[in-house]
Amino acid sequence: MRLPLSSTASNTSFELAGSVREVGRLGLQYSNSDTVAHDSLAGGGSVTFRSRFPSAPSSITLSPYAFSGSFVGNPTVMVPDKDGFAFYSHQNLPGLAATYWFGSYTAVA
Repeated sequence: MRLPLSSTASNTSFELAGSVREVGRLGLQYSNSDTVAHDSLAGGGSVTFRSRFPSAPSSITLSPYAFSGSFVGNPTVMVPDKDGFAFYSHQNLPGLAATYWFGSYTAVA
């Protein structure tokens, strides 16, 4: 297999063909250092697939591995494309509290 490169290439990746299923990990952690409660603390991140998908995923499923009891729900997936996706969540925390969610994603295209 030959992968030609030049200074004009903006990035390198393998683009997959056919049906693709990828499993990876993601996580969020929140901390409220204030002594009073805060509602709707926002957090998020992004995932880059190991290889470029042939098209945007038809489904992305998030499954928790571990989370604190005060974390509500699963993160929400947004803007999926051939290269990855973003995720976010809003949490309400009492004063001096923390919470986290750590899990996996399964993306299918």
